Amino acid sequence: MKKTHKKILGFLGLVSVVAMTIFAALLPTPSASATETATVTDVIQVRVLDETPSVSITNPKSGDLITSLDEPITIDYVYLRNYDVTVTYIDSDGIEHTELLASTTTPEETGEKSYSFREIGEEYGYGKYIIRVTGEGLDGSSVQDSIQFEYAAITADVTMDDDTGTASVDLQYDTDDAGLDDDEKVVKVVINVYDENGNLVPEISPIVVNAPNKHVEIPFGEYGVPSGTYKLILTPYNASGTALYREIVLYVKYEEMLVPDTGGLFKGLNISQSDYLITGIGIFLVVGIGGIVFISRRGKNTTKRRK
Repeated sequence: MKKTHKKILGFLGLVSVVAMTIFAALLPTPSASATETATVTDVIQVRVLDETPSVSITNPKSGDLITSLDEPITIDYVYLRNYDVTVTYIDSDGIEHTELLASTTTPEETGEKSYSFREIGEEYGYGKYIIRVTGEGLDGSSVQDSIQFEYAAITADVTMDDDTGTASVDLQYDTDDAGLDDDEKVVKVVINVYDENGNLVPEISPIVVNAPNKHVEIPFGEYGVPSGTYKLILTPYNASGTALYREIVLYVKYEEMLVPDTGGLFKGLNISQSDYLITGIGIFLVVGIGGIVFISRRGKNTTKRRK
């Protein structure tokens, strides 16, 4: 009986081992499982954004002073679905007037687009403006940027030549072919010069620059003015004599061209370097001619004595 029981248990154990072996053989290998998993993952397409959505106004810059209706308004955008651009004009009473300049669905998700300021500038004219841009990112987020600038009749730069004491003023303004109305055209620019105490310098002022000239030189050194920082106020006018928006203020530093201190008779006199040069040449000629005459006479006297 015991032997029969043992045989049955042995048979069952053998069957179990065979069944487990067959089951193990039917299971997929680990490498095959990994391969199938990788194949499924490849089918799933996931987009990863390297940058977050953004939009910015790259031209004009905030605080710029522009003088041309053809100034470009440039928008730079990254990962946007669309954006709106508005331009706001601020009148002399501080009231804002807003116009939609563009409403765009971006054909490309990232790029740059430029618009002309002319359409808005012709309508409102000179003054202060605000540009605002608002966009929707691909991720649904909202992005925006804004700048403020001025559209003026003129702008200008000044440089000083320390060797000659001459200031050079370069003007920028729209010419006659810019499509301006007559009351917005610059026909002349008047420059008045003020000293450090705020007093008008009458020896120099006023200086009138008639269009289309855009350059003028101010020879401080020729007017005998003292050293110091001078303020130049430039005012543009139209044909009817009305001052246009807006005055431009420039500053220039002038160093008086001084001559060496003689410490004697010429001390305190306003004598230039050229005066010293001419005087020196004159003295040299007088002394030279006198020396030649003296030597000539002395030679004649010596000859007479020998005779």
